[in-house]
Amino acid sequence: MKKKIKYLLIVTTLAFSACKNEPDYKIVRQQVLDHHDQIMIGSEKAMNNKMQLDTLAKYGLAKFKQQQPALDTTAELQQIHLLIKKLNKADDRMSEWMQNFKTDVDGKTNAEAVKYFNSENRKIRELDSIYTAVLNESDGYLQKFNIKPVTSMKPMKLMKK
Repeated sequence: MKKKIKYLLIVTTLAFSACKNEPDYKIVRQQVLDHHDQIMIGSEKAMNNKMQLDTLAKYGLAKFKQQQPALDTTAELQQIHLLIKKLNKADDRMSEWMQNFKTDVDGKTNAEAVKYFNSENRKIRELDSIYTAVLNESDGYLQKFNIKPVTSMKPMKLMKK
């Protein structure tokens, strides 16, 4: 009988300690929102890069062609349009994520909310990787034409709870 009571106490203690180790969903949600705020800096930078690429395509390539007659403007235009397409795709994916993201967890347990926000955290990290890659690529391309990419953006605070 003593073994059963001791066993029951151990199981109960472990069960309660397991519940206490679960993070509060508000902390995990805030991590997602903070990461989102950082990515929005990349979104603003993507917008600036698109404008610079568009200006280069419309006006700058002709100027560079005069300075460098061997410049293949057709190939450069294709590269510019490809980069703009990649930047737009990153923005579209971010917009889609923001439309689908729900901060409200009514009707969910803490564990369900934590699971949801952890899943969203993985998605937002993937978006961050996409933005980083396409921004690095477009920055490098702009630098090829001595166009300095915008570097001073400040984070936005979207929502704090």
